[in-house]
Amino acid sequence: MRSAYRTTAVLALAAALFSTGCGHRAPQEPPVSAPAQKSDMPLPEWAPKNPSPEFLRAARVLKPLPQENLARLASRHPEVAAHMTHYNRVLVPTYELFGTLTDQQVQQFRSTHEVRIPTRSLTESQRLALSTWFETWRKEMKGEEITSDFLVELYRYGAKQDLSNLDIGFEIQGNHYVHIKFWVRLGGGKVETITNSVAFI
Repeated sequence: MRSAYRTTAVLALAAALFSTGCGHRAPQEPPVSAPAQKSDMPLPEWAPKNPSPEFLRAARVLKPLPQENLARLASRHPEVAAHMTHYNRVLVPTYELFGTLTDQQVQQFRSTHEVRIPTRSLTESQRLALSTWFETWRKEMKGEEITSDFLVELYRYGAKQDLSNLDIGFEIQGNHYVHIKFWVRLGGGKVETITNSVAFI
């Protein structure tokens, strides 16, 4: 399969800095747990005061991007540093989206370093989390000198209006860096792949 890879948004430079080098059945909803207001694990400084169960579930797998890497990036690229507050707010729904993955999908992510889900196969909670991610991105990036509407960006790369040719997921790159990933299936074996740095593992 021939793929075109693109890294978008605030951390386009960060992705370059950080890099060190299926058959599918309908998923089941992840186990429902009681709402958790406190965590026994260290959380990033941008975590919400009352993190959702999905956020905490993701935080058991994902770790914040190393502060020393972010500081180094900010010192070299002030234009990126100016966007970090907005970008950190997008990380909350990103973690929550990851937290909607089923146990099977998380295991796939750990073992193959990638999980990929066609939008038509998303569970109800995953659809809601994805919509929240798009809305938060639009709100936080409005007026910024980057893509302010990620849906428009996906349409530009060939996604259909109903996103029926779009897969979403997460990927580990360089053994440690986690990216949210979008695959736009264009037909004829061609895929536009858009990634965005979000976490560390």
